[in-house]
Amino acid sequence: MKEKTFNSIFNAFLLVGMIVCVTLACVLNLQKPDARVALTILSSVGALMGVISVVLSANGNLLTFVFGLVDVLIYSYTLLDQNVPMTLGLHLFYFLPMEFIGFYGWRKRGATAKKAVKARRLSAKGWLNVAALFVMVYGAVLAIAWLIARYQGNVAWAKMAFDSAVTTANIVALVLMTKAYMDQWYLWTLVNVTSIILWIIVLSSGEGSEYTVVQLIKYGFYLLNGLNAIRIWLKLSAEEEALA
Repeated sequence: MKEKTFNSIFNAFLLVGMIVCVTLACVLNLQKPDARVALTILSSVGALMGVISVVLSANGNLLTFVFGLVDVLIYSYTLLDQNVPMTLGLHLFYFLPMEFIGFYGWRKRGATAKKAVKARRLSAKGWLNVAALFVMVYGAVLAIAWLIARYQGNVAWAKMAFDSAVTTANIVALVLMTKAYMDQWYLWTLVNVTSIILWIIVLSSGEGSEYTVVQLIKYGFYLLNGLNAIRIWLKLSAEEEALA
């Protein structure tokens, strides 16, 4: 099977699968007597926008930042309602402006709605810098999360550690994304795995609401897409290295 055909089929599977799963989850949640209709529907729409965004990102398409902007806005409202402070702050004060920065950065590297971005890879020195940045940011984020949790009188270490890990991985991965580094996808895999664990913790603790399952479904599809993106971006970056 040709790669273009495989990608088309795989992308269609992700999009159709996400639409079906989110629609079913939404319908089931709306059957509950205490269902929050507007929030459930809004969360479902945001999840679909997010999946479209990451599918486009996996293929190096510039429109990823357009759909990503809608997802960030909706997901931020979800996080506000769910009281996940560190990830909420990340989305409002980092992800939101980075959607615009990423759009500009990818355009400079040749990305359009029809043409893939010119990808590149980190050197060994670059990876050392990324690792050092990750450790420093994680330490700072975890410290802030602990201070907030202590102030609220609710220090839940498991949730706090994973929330901080998601925040840190997002911060570093998005920097790599805006600069079109292939290696971003290794960190997005970490983001997706830790996000799944975070929402499982929320669900198992009894704090989850009708849209928690939607978030689990969304990050499950994100994970599948990210694994395919690693393959695509390895090829994109190899092509750019060959031309250099």
